[in-house]
Formats: sequence, C-alpha cells, structure tokens
Amino acid sequence: MNFDSSGIRQQVLERIVPKEDERKEVYALSESLLQSVSKAARKASLKSDINLEGSVAKDTWLSGDADIDIFIRVDADLSRRELETTCLAVAKDAIKGNKAIERFSEHPYIETKIGRSTVNIVPCYNVERGMWKSATDRTPYHTKYMNDNLTKELRNEIRLLKRFMMGSGTYGAEIKVGGFSGMLCETLTLAYRSFEETLRGAASWRNGTIIDVENQFGGDYEEVHDLFEQPLIVIDPIDKARNVAAAVRPERLWEFVSSARAFLKKPTIEFFYPSKKKKISRSQFSVALTQRQTSLLGLWFGDIRAPVDVLWSQIYKTEKSIVNLMHSKGFSVLRSSSFSDERDLNMIVLEVEKQKLPKTIKRLGPPVEKISDSERFLSAHLVAHDTVSGPWIEGDRWAVQKLRRYTNAKNLWDEFLIDGGRNIGVSGLVAESIRKRYRILADQQLGKLLTNREFGEFITKFLDGRPHWLR
Repeated sequence: MNFDSSGIRQQVLERIVPKEDERKEVYALSESLLQSVSKAARKASLKSDINLEGSVAKDTWLSGDADIDIFIRVDADLSRRELETTCLAVAKDAIKGNKAIERFSEHPYIETKIGRSTVNIVPCYNVERGMWKSATDRTPYHTKYMNDNLTKELRNEIRLLKRFMMGSGTYGAEIKVGGFSGMLCETLTLAYRSFEETLRGAASWRNGTIIDVENQFGGDYEEVHDLFEQPLIVIDPIDKARNVAAAVRPERLWEFVSSARAFLKKPTIEFFYPSKKKKISRSQFSVALTQRQTSLLGLWFGDIRAPVDVLWSQIYKTEKSIVNLMHSKGFSVLRSSSFSDERDLNMIVLEVEKQKLPKTIKRLGPPVEKISDSERFLSAHLVAHDTVSGPWIEGDRWAVQKLRRYTNAKNLWDEFLIDGGRNIGVSGLVAESIRKRYRILADQQLGKLLTNREFGEFITKFLDGRPHWLR
C-alpha cells in the first residue's frame, strides 16, 4: 500500500498543520513576548536584539505543540557569566507571573508554559557566521537558512517527519530522549525532498552515513570521517564543522531506521499515533516475574535540584556506573533503564539473571607453556585463603576455583553506595542524594510502585521491551 494513496497522509496532515485561528493565537503570543522581553532588556540596560527563532519562526511547528523560542542576542564582548545571569534575569522579568523553569543546554535558559504553548527564552551572542561563542549563536542563522530554502510543501513534509518520530519515540534532542532535533528533521527533509523519501533513505542507512545538503565537503568523505565519529553524520548547512546529528544516541538512530523500514512495508496511522499500551497490574507484574525467572532491582533516590537536562545526564551516567559495577563483580545484567518524574521519584532499574550468585567461581589462568605468567598465577592462588580448589591444569591452561567476595547484589550495592557511590562513578548530584537517603527495591517491592501512573507506564514498557511498530 502506497503512503500517499492510503489516506493516512491526509489524516495526519489534518491533525498536525495549524489552522488559521491557532496560527493567529501563536503569532499574537509571540509578538507579545517579543515586546515583553524587549521591555525587560531595556529596563536592565541590556543592549540586545530580541528575535523570534525556532520552529514557529520557520513555520515547521505542529498544531497543539507550538514551541515559541525568543532569543536574546547580546554583544560578543559580554562575559559568559553576564550572559547567564543578566539574560536569565531579563527572561524571568519578562514572564513575571508565569512559572519559570531553568533549563540547560550549553548554558542555562528559561522555559515556561503559556496557554497551550511552550515558551523558551534563550540568550546567545550576536556574532558573525562561524565566529561562534556559544552553541545557540547558530540558531538565528539556521532560521534564516531554512526560511530561504523551505517551501510550503516541504514544511508539511517536515511536520510529517516530526510526527512520525514522535510516534516512534525518537524525536527530541534533549538528553532524556537523545533523539532527532527539529533542525535535524528539517535538514533531512531538505536533503531528501519529502517525508517518504527521507524514510526510504533512512531505511538503508549504515554506520557512518554522511548527508551534506550544501555539499560543503565536495564529496570528500575521508575528511568528514576524520572530523566526526558518530554513526550518522549530517553536516550543518551553516557550519561545516558541526554534525547536526551528534546528539542522537545509537538506540534512537536505529529505532528510527527500524520504524522507517516497518512503515514502508505496511504504512498505518499507528506509526504516527500509537495506541497506548495498558498499564500492567500488580498480578500481571507478579506473573511476568515468575515467567521470566529473572530478578528486577531498583535503586531509588530522592529529589535532585538541577535543570532537567543536567538531571538526566547525571541519572544516565549513574545507570552506566551501576551496570559496570555489576558486570565487574560477576552479575549478569540483561537490561537496564532509568526513570524520573523530575520531582522526587528517581529510579535506576536493572533486570539481572540472578540476585544471588554461587559462593565460588572458576577462573582460568595462563597457558602452562608461559613460564613467568604461570609462576605469577601459582604464587597468587596456591596458598590464598579464598582458593577453594586447585590450581589444576585444564587442557593447556591453569584453572582455579575461588570464593566470591560478593554473592548478593543488594549487599554489593549497599557496600559501594555507602559514600554515595562516587568511587564507582556515580554522578555528583546523584551521589549527594544517595548519601542522604536511598532504597534498594527488588521484584515485588517494585510492584508496589505501580500505583504511580508514570512509573507504572515505565515498568510496563520496560518489561514489554518491544517497540510498538513490531507488534
């Protein structure tokens, strides 16, 4: 079935292309915010240009999902500290009466919700192209570039691609998601010239795929691979030294590739608007654990006061540290994931083959023919207190049976988290929270948290494991 002839395209466009009333509302709010920020900047004696940027300025936003990005462009001689403090104070003053949330990219910015729109007020430097002082300095140039190159038709193709990625969970460059940014969607659509052709292109992507829409490298792929190591390389149309896809995590990249292949085989509206899976019940959770005969371990820690991107960065780093600890002590970790309600419930969840290991383990030593290595192995294990059996010769190698130091996963975590876990690589803010209070929850103890809707949805998805497009 062809996507265009399936009727799905028109159904989706009907839902995502903003109608005239919504456009008027969003652009009126944008104009009001521009005036408010300009007034607050004058009040603070901040010399700046205040501009509308991002998807609203480029007309690539989706109905019901308008992100209004107001940029405060300041002189290049303003210090980074002033950029962060003065501009944030201006932003907060401009939206007085609304809740200001501090977000963090390369530097802080302010986010708020007004009506149905998310508003971001972002500081950047007013610099010449290529003379960047901060990552956000490129944004005004991106806006101009896209407005110069996008047609009305291409804007709708971009909207389709964004909605498709939202459906597959691969849209969003924030650290929590690690997916495709709006700018990346726009650049890909510009390169392939349509939503469907972008999917066809993605379906055959390989590690190291290069997309250079402006042909800035003249086809010199060797130079590109010298500069960038990511599996997908999309050259920024206004800055050849930047990969627009650098922040895309491998999982998100290949999830998009997989969902593109599945859609091209059998397009359905489910790819854009997947049905919500019913949350698992306590009894179903118990049955799932019994069937798997594995164990779930959760590390709970409390509130972390930090911008959301910093929070997720710290959580993901901690998850990796915990997994590495488990592997290093002989525990088999099947999968891991992290959850946060971005308030006071933070959880790292591991599925392990066993919570408790046998008291002994066999270790292979060097080949007997290697004299020095054999002497060292024998010296270390022959009379060691934790040697249970051996050493003996197995085939051409030495072997020995040893007592394990750690046989219980919960005890292992307790020992290494007593100081917050900094010695095993736990992130600073997470370690601080753990030092105050943490809990290790196993199996049915995790089931008790299913009453929390968000956590219940997370565990349901974790246990299921399968992306919706494979159903």
